[in-house]
Amino acid sequence: MSELPAAPPSPPATPRREWRWLPVLAVLAVIALIEGGGTLAGASATPAGQPLLVGGAVRIGPPSGWTAAEPPGAPQELVLTRGTVTLRVIAVPGPIGLDELATKYLAEVLHPRFDAVTIGQPSVGSLASGVPTLRFGYVGVADGVLIEGVATFAAAPTEGAVFDASAPKGDLAWAAPDLESTIRGAEVG
Repeated sequence: MSELPAAPPSPPATPRREWRWLPVLAVLAVIALIEGGGTLAGASATPAGQPLLVGGAVRIGPPSGWTAAEPPGAPQELVLTRGTVTLRVIAVPGPIGLDELATKYLAEVLHPRFDAVTIGQPSVGSLASGVPTLRFGYVGVADGVLIEGVATFAAAPTEGAVFDASAPKGDLAWAAPDLESTIRGAEVG
């Protein structure tokens, strides 16, 4: 009498394929939240190259990935951010010299903002349009955090502008190419 062959063993249970993608989807959701966080907070992502007008006198084209917001009650100011880096753009109406603009900004903004601030050696240059500029780096302490920054001042015959880039120490370097091209390409006056 012949025996029937034994049934083959059942295959091992395979994990459900849907669960394999769950960690990937969770990581993508976190990245989307981080990248879109500025929009959720009320800022708007600005398409690269789309110029923004600040105070009717300064035109600036933020690079891709930066968010723009106008501080409440400050129509002469625009704040661009990406990660921990902030670029403040301030339009200054009326004719003003570079030295006067830098001295005023140092006294009215930087000194009050920091517990201690050290200013680097100033240098002169110009925007791509030929408007003269004065620039200096600075390091300050605010709320116990070491902040580094670069302030650039531009003085056209009828208007002035301040471009102040700052970030916690060590974070400004990665954004330097974006900041340099954005400030150099700005138009004042």
